Amino acid sequence: MKKKLVIVGSGPAGLVCAFSACKNGIDASDILIIEREEELGGILKQCIHTGYLKTLTGTEFASRLIQKIKEKEIGYILNSSVISFDKDRVLTVVSPELGYTKIEADAIVLATGCREKSKGGLLIGGTRPAGIMSAGTAQRFVNIFGLMPGKRTVVVGTTELALIMARRLTLEGGHVLCVCDNKKSTIADKKYVKECIRDFNIPLKLSYSIRRIYGKERIEAVEICEVDKKGRVIKGTKQRLECDSLVYSCGYIPDSDLVRDAGIPIKKATKGPVTKKNLETDIEGVFVVGNALFIHASVDDIVKEGQEVGESVYKYISKKESQRKKAQEAEKK
Repeated sequence: MKKKLVIVGSGPAGLVCAFSACKNGIDASDILIIEREEELGGILKQCIHTGYLKTLTGTEFASRLIQKIKEKEIGYILNSSVISFDKDRVLTVVSPELGYTKIEADAIVLATGCREKSKGGLLIGGTRPAGIMSAGTAQRFVNIFGLMPGKRTVVVGTTELALIMARRLTLEGGHVLCVCDNKKSTIADKKYVKECIRDFNIPLKLSYSIRRIYGKERIEAVEICEVDKKGRVIKGTKQRLECDSLVYSCGYIPDSDLVRDAGIPIKKATKGPVTKKNLETDIEGVFVVGNALFIHASVDDIVKEGQEVGESVYKYISKKESQRKKAQEAEKK
């Protein structure tokens, strides 16, 4: 199979880029979106809170983007994973629809998004029984599968997602014992502190750290304590909280496995690939967009970037086609 443009990932970055490339002049039949999950939309599918383009929920925003893709009849395959790609822009794909196959592309856009940092980054003593999960996993359980991670939950971290999940669990009838962070201030904006924590009377414990997890088959309790600027335990502040679940949010990093395997340099600061101004990597015709590049502050920035990369890809492909035609005409002469 050969396509002019292959986009890996169907979150907001990938969908906007596909629509932009088509709008700029690439025929819909020459574009292919590859998505590893069962539906288009990426992380937006499990985000039922508002804040996307100011007033939309993540699911509403995803529906609008998907509708545009279907109206343009842009091609896509689901449940499909890109294993690798090479410098000639040949992708190796595993798919129920196509089997194990190679897809040649004039241009590739990597819109693989980001992933949550692992719980290993928490540096908490004790075992790791059932009931410990990332905020993203908890969000997926509740919003997609309708399952509660637990009845009594401790949330670790003060990212936007951590606070949103503390509120979500409370709304679903769970008891959030506290949201704690070893920092003196929250990572998320004060707006989220008010709307997700203060308005629901959820205890917020800043400068507090979890020092130990108790439980064998399932988490039974955690020990928290107040810490000083250097992370040292302040005497007399230890508390044991009986809980059956712990939801953590350590932040995010770009999902850079594909670019790393392809030999594209990674920036130490962002953990994303090194790119030129037009977001093309040092492999010609391979572009990166959205949180796969670096963690963006808002989806509005991702949308704008997706539009710009769609235009850049169109210019790149147009230039290559022009060069190809000139070379063919020169051969005929």
